[in-house]
Amino acid sequence: MRERDKALAMGANAGYGRYVRLACPAYSHAWLFFGPLGGFMAWGTAVDLMHTFRGKGGLWHGWFAPFSGLMAVFLIGCCFVSRYERRTGGPTPRLYCFQLGVVVATGDVLRAHRWTELTLHRMKWRSGSGESADWGTRVTVTARDGSVVVVFPGNEPDGAGCWEMSKLHEAAMRGPGEPRPTKP
Repeated sequence: MRERDKALAMGANAGYGRYVRLACPAYSHAWLFFGPLGGFMAWGTAVDLMHTFRGKGGLWHGWFAPFSGLMAVFLIGCCFVSRYERRTGGPTPRLYCFQLGVVVATGDVLRAHRWTELTLHRMKWRSGSGESADWGTRVTVTARDGSVVVVFPGNEPDGAGCWEMSKLHEAAMRGPGEPRPTKP
């Protein structure tokens, strides 16, 4: 049985309501940035090699093609890093979010928590200055016993699911009389 099926069954057995989404600190859309950039570098390599083989010489005294070829391989490889981190049994926790709770998969271990059993700690951070400044809000999810369930560093996009996870937690903390968030 797949991890997703186990998590859905565990959430249904615990009475957590409807499954909403998967939340994971690993950025799942890295290919949107690295894929086109790697493709552009591969194209540059091909153009430089064609110029070299036609006898017109290569850029940077022949260093452009090897350098850009290595960069193309590296960038295309970066497209698959988040898939590696998010895989079943991988190092990054995966949170299967339901209306009333969450099933956390860390490695091969699945744990179920109600939203009311978890606490979300938010901490704003900023690094750098001027045009190179970076900022965000780190969200640390802790269980009642004080153990850290997952940390969202705060510089990942909304696609990581932290925002929807926070909204589900807030809705559960408001109580049963409030409407639950629907699909965003």
